[in-house]
Amino acid sequence: MLRLPPEDDLLRTLEGRALLTRAQPDVTFEIDRAIGAGSYAIAFLAVRRAPGGQSPAVIKVVRPALMRRSVEMATLTAHKEVTALSRLNERVPPTPFVVRLLGHDEIHVEQGGLELRLPWLALEYVHGGAEGTTLEERIDFSVEQTGYAFDRDRAALALTCLATGLEATHEVGVTHRDLSPHNVLCCGFGNGEIFKLADFGIARPTGGPGTFVGLPGGTPGYVAPEQVRRDGEQAGPESDIFSLAAITFKILTGEDLFPSKSTVDTALLAHEKARRSITECQALCPELRELRSECLIIDRILARATAADPRHRPPSAWEFAASVLRVLRSGSRRSRPPRRRLESITDYSAPRRFDWSWYVRHSPGDRRVLRSVAWDGDGRCLAAASRGLCFWSGTAWAEAPTVGFPNPYGVRFAERVDAGVYLVGGDGATIAQYSPEGFSSVLRAEDSSVAFTHASGELEDLAVLVGERASGPPLLFALTARRWMKPASLSRARNVTGIARLEDERWLISGRSHSGSGFAAIYSPLMLEVERLGADDTEQYSACAAQPDREMGVVVGARGRVLLVERGELRHLRIPGDPDLTAVALDVTGRVWAAAAGSLWLHDPTSTTAWSRVWHDDAWVVPFASVMADVGRVIAATIDGAIVEGRWEPA
Repeated sequence: MLRLPPEDDLLRTLEGRALLTRAQPDVTFEIDRAIGAGSYAIAFLAVRRAPGGQSPAVIKVVRPALMRRSVEMATLTAHKEVTALSRLNERVPPTPFVVRLLGHDEIHVEQGGLELRLPWLALEYVHGGAEGTTLEERIDFSVEQTGYAFDRDRAALALTCLATGLEATHEVGVTHRDLSPHNVLCCGFGNGEIFKLADFGIARPTGGPGTFVGLPGGTPGYVAPEQVRRDGEQAGPESDIFSLAAITFKILTGEDLFPSKSTVDTALLAHEKARRSITECQALCPELRELRSECLIIDRILARATAADPRHRPPSAWEFAASVLRVLRSGSRRSRPPRRRLESITDYSAPRRFDWSWYVRHSPGDRRVLRSVAWDGDGRCLAAASRGLCFWSGTAWAEAPTVGFPNPYGVRFAERVDAGVYLVGGDGATIAQYSPEGFSSVLRAEDSSVAFTHASGELEDLAVLVGERASGPPLLFALTARRWMKPASLSRARNVTGIARLEDERWLISGRSHSGSGFAAIYSPLMLEVERLGADDTEQYSACAAQPDREMGVVVGARGRVLLVERGELRHLRIPGDPDLTAVALDVTGRVWAAAAGSLWLHDPTSTTAWSRVWHDDAWVVPFASVMADVGRVIAATIDGAIVEGRWEPA
């Protein structure tokens, strides 16, 4: 149990209580328990309940001690966070790199005969998983498990997320003013990892009230020197860039660029010309340490971005990030997580250490029809529906803008390619990248009679797309560095139901053959080879999934049939009761999650039980369209948009 300061202990009375918002009268937040205490608020784990479903949330309640000292200060603090996050919520889809505001209001409590009106905010719950919820925890975990901080690819991903989130924040006129590894929340694993800006309590919205005296002005080691001045009014976007640079040093080295115990000490160190080099730190990843000239370039970039004078820093978060990313990504190809990191995740997620908690995030019964679902690492998704695109925010579905796509109602698939970035395609042999900024990088194949129905891979590297025509067999189109290769014809397949990258240059395919049986194969686009896999006695394979980090893939189909491919070996599995499987996911630990109407099944290679039905509801009669499995978390969506989520909780 979290120990609260004595002056704030009265907030224990909130546990078990339901909070209401005037703006959303049909939504309640049922408080469970306190999980954290900060400089201005106490955080509680809660359950958001709405007519459409329920979901976990975090409630931040302003500390009574702060309210007693200064009502104006406490109210202003909450107002700033609400203002900052509300502005970022307006776009559909919103940026995934900032925690989402779910609601806010006030609650009345009594302390010492004085009635206090405490502001509170409901925020997106971020499931941190094995490696930690904060960036600080994940860096420490990496050093402990691998011997070094983030490798080049992971550092590049983290920096991209943070810079994108900062750009979105600055675009709506908000300066964060308290960026630190403790105020960055994390979820996902590998390429699915996402880093989110949080704790906007001392943010400074343009046009809003100014700063105030008495509240901490940032985190030691990360606060810009201009914020330490008494007026603090010179703090702007350049102040956040200073903090981002200090975070980048921490990401690469596991150490602080400015080792200090107070904001004043940080300001003094920032005014010195000398800066620590990343090569001085023992936890710098070996691959980067060997590149001496690249390390010197990064040192110079960090020195400029942490200049004492804000005018000497890069003018935007992206300009700073781009300069570092050019070095981190120079001459390198995306690598896989180190073996020790994979092993530590597998140990963490052992079911014997955790209990299941299930949430119906969205109830069945909507009229929408989902064709394809692309999950991001935080559990949100973009879906290609029967009438364009729709976006699941974690609490509700919303129509997503399709301006810029040649045929908005001809969208056939959506596939996640990076954090907050999707590949969308469909009729007219057209594909395009999609993000909160809209469509970009529109590409078309020569044959406009083709409709793209599935895709997997990376446009900048190697990607494979499935094309269908009014007549003839399915076609496999490959893109290498955004250039089209000669398509391959799947003459033995009637249709393709799924495709997943099995290894760097091999893809797993599921579907149905012309003979009316299941079709499963491995496609090697660079060799133009299709290797048919031995099929079961099933009418169709309906879906497939893969984990390139483990060179492992799975195909599922009717009557409970499952094909498991692992490092070249093929195994035939069968789920008891012969359910008709329609979706499947494979998490990085090697566990298979299969879905049939009303049921989710788990195959755990470390368990003595081949298959376990982990969730079931007879009322869910519509087939599942997609499953997303992360470490300690699984989410599944039906064709009509119903969503159920399971999470492992400490026993």
